[in-house]
Amino acid sequence: MTKASIDTCAEIFLNGEALVDTIPETYLAPGAAQGQGLHTRRPWAKDEVLCVLDGQVIEAHRYPVLLTEMEWNALPGERLLVRPLRTSYGFINHSFEPNLEIGPDYRTIRAIRAIAAGEELTLDYAAQPVPKGYLERDDTQFMRKP
Repeated sequence: MTKASIDTCAEIFLNGEALVDTIPETYLAPGAAQGQGLHTRRPWAKDEVLCVLDGQVIEAHRYPVLLTEMEWNALPGERLLVRPLRTSYGFINHSFEPNLEIGPDYRTIRAIRAIAAGEELTLDYAAQPVPKGYLERDDTQFMRKP
C-alpha cells in the first residue's frame, strides 16, 4: 500500500497542478534556502494582506501524523489549522528575516515590509505557536537559530 501524502491528494484532485492558488500573482521558483519557494509577480506594500488562511481546526496531539503529511499552520492551545490540499502557503519558506507574518488572528498573512516583484515570500515558522516538542524534532533543525 502506498503512503498517502498531501502530494498524493494534489495528484488526484488538482488535475496535475501543484497547488491551490490562494495568494494571487505568485509563482513557484527555486527558494533561497530550501527547495521550491513562492515568489511574487507584483510588489506588496508594508502591512498589505496577501491572504487569509483556511482549513480544519484540529488538536495536534490527536493526529500527530498531520504534522508531517499535511499543510498546516499553528494555532494557540496545541491546535493546528490543517489543509488536505497544498496551497500557495505550503511553498512559503522559512527565514529568520522574513518579509511576511501571520497576524494575531493566526489566519491573516501580511507583509511586514515592502516586498518587490520577483522576491521570494518568507515566514519565520518558529514565530507561530507550534505544538510542544515540534522544534526539537530532527526535521525542524532549520527553524532553530544557530
